[in-house]
Amino acid sequence: MKGENAVRIKRILVFLLCLALLPLTAWADEAPYYTLTEIYSGEQAHSPAGYLPEGTYSEFDGKALKRPADVFVDDEDHLFISDEGNKRVLMCTLDGEWIRTFGNKELKQPGGIYVRDGKLYVADLKLQQVVVYDVATGETVFTLEHPGTPLYGVKAKFEPLKIAVDAAGSMYVISKGNTNGIAQFAADGTFLGYFGANDTNLSLGEMLKRLTYTEEQLAKLKRVIPATPTSVDMDARGLLYTVTTGVRGVKRLNMSGLNIMEPTGWGHDNTIDVAVGTQENIFVINELGYIMEYTRDGRCLFYFGGQDQDRTRTGLFVNTVAIDVDRYGNLYVLDRDKALVQRFAVTDYANLVHKGLALYQEGRYAESREPWEQVLELNSMFDYAHMGLGRAYYKLEMYEEALQASRRGGDKEGYSDSYWEVRNVILQGGIMWMIGGLFALWLLGKLWKTLKTRVKPVQRFCDKVHAFFDVKLLRELKFVTYFPRNPADAFYGVKHEGKVSVLSATILYIAAILIFIVNKYYCGFLFKTIPDGQFEVGMDLVMLLGGIALFLIACNLICSIRDGEGTFKQMYCSFAYALGPYVMIKPITFALSFMLTFNEAFIITLLDVVTIGLCLMLVVMMVKSLQNYNFTETFVALLLTLFTMLMIIIAMVIAAALVAQLWEFITAVWKEARFYNEV
Repeated sequence: MKGENAVRIKRILVFLLCLALLPLTAWADEAPYYTLTEIYSGEQAHSPAGYLPEGTYSEFDGKALKRPADVFVDDEDHLFISDEGNKRVLMCTLDGEWIRTFGNKELKQPGGIYVRDGKLYVADLKLQQVVVYDVATGETVFTLEHPGTPLYGVKAKFEPLKIAVDAAGSMYVISKGNTNGIAQFAADGTFLGYFGANDTNLSLGEMLKRLTYTEEQLAKLKRVIPATPTSVDMDARGLLYTVTTGVRGVKRLNMSGLNIMEPTGWGHDNTIDVAVGTQENIFVINELGYIMEYTRDGRCLFYFGGQDQDRTRTGLFVNTVAIDVDRYGNLYVLDRDKALVQRFAVTDYANLVHKGLALYQEGRYAESREPWEQVLELNSMFDYAHMGLGRAYYKLEMYEEALQASRRGGDKEGYSDSYWEVRNVILQGGIMWMIGGLFALWLLGKLWKTLKTRVKPVQRFCDKVHAFFDVKLLRELKFVTYFPRNPADAFYGVKHEGKVSVLSATILYIAAILIFIVNKYYCGFLFKTIPDGQFEVGMDLVMLLGGIALFLIACNLICSIRDGEGTFKQMYCSFAYALGPYVMIKPITFALSFMLTFNEAFIITLLDVVTIGLCLMLVVMMVKSLQNYNFTETFVALLLTLFTMLMIIIAMVIAAALVAQLWEFITAVWKEARFYNEV
């Protein structure tokens, strides 16, 4: 018995030892954070880690960092750190080995730094200067001070925070509190003007104040001034990138100072610093310690990082202030409170993504196929890889595969191009069959007309069919086709002749709602306004039914006040028939959405415009005919209806907020009463 127990214990120990020796492969175990990516619907999805914490640098030349302010990596693989607390700028290797110190004697509060063509540019807030050093010797070669020109502003302070330098030596300086934009200086220090100012953003309340206040009241209002950019960087093409804390998004400024950056999807609130990689991939870090990598067109590749609550975990942060990237793709992030630089090594997965992205952006789609396929083996949810693979298949004339990959990646342009080719193959192979089928249908139609007029059994059959369908409800539903042709006469029939009923109107409402929902979620991919697999039918029903009810109630209320003659029942029935063009035309556009590409999209756009125009025309004629108004009275009634709808919505929102607060109060009192009762 003892021997058997000993064998069991040995087996358990061997099993536990094997478990301990197994490699840990879960993404969350490789880093103290999860990595997310953006899918084409704009939502987040988990991703393999793109960057892993590799080490920290905190002490150089025998002295620890103290309130570091900025970090920069030059083209020669040197790492520069602005050590504000120790009034110095450090130069070291990418592995953190100290090489040289700049500004020990002259710098007072070094902030933003930039290195180009063997020169180190240091923005010093207390000195109110930009000090330029020779990287090789450490000697000061130039000092940029307040230009003292009216163009800059004689009273405007020059307190440099961040700086970037182009190939010609021109300097772009962010000055503290200067809302005019980035100050641009020539290489010799000549002030050239301001560049890329932020826009002023007015809230709805501020806009209403400016519309309704008197001149005296306006004079007392605080001026709304644009925010000063927080950081600046420059890519290899000489384009500037800026971020501003409190302003959403990254700006890419062209030579004219205009923003040419597409809006980024998410993850860019409270941004602190921006850096641009070798492939124009954009790295952004925010106050909460999250790092975002975007493509040049604004798609988020990686989102990772976070706050270090206990100040001990590598890879998380307390107070991030700067980020930069070397030419190998490794990241360097400066934590001001921890007083260290954290290095993040790029993973093999991220290298595959960058390789595929580089080939894709260069237009070498066929060559990008292999890295994209490898990426998808590791992460099948990565939409950008599907998009790149779709372009690769298209280049290789694999149009069916390109069609599927483009749809999975949400690439509508690529899908349209691929579908054009697939459709051409279908048309070329079946054109004769299509012509033959149309000809056969034409012959059958002619034959049927002849049989109906000359063959009595066929005539009797047709008469029975007509008699079967000649019922009141079907006649009422068929009456919808008469409204676009003669709206005045049609609404007269509703008001005085009873040609429609509540049942037929309700059927039309149901048909319109069903057509809307089916078209929204199941139309052709190119013309869908919502990503595949995403459904919000409940909200659609609330919006549609609520909108219809709100319009009918508001319009009937206004027309009753303004001596209209129509009843609510007539309004209910007539509005359903006013939606008739939508019920009749939208199924046609639904069918066309599966047949057309972006080259023929104007057909669907035209049909939609015609549909909306006809529906609006019928609504106007409905109010005019039912209420016995002239056109002026009709438009006044409709405008008042829209205003009433807005007021009702505002009242409902306020009521909902009050009910929510009352419920919170009641639950809080109940919890407190239960607590004291238990005590």
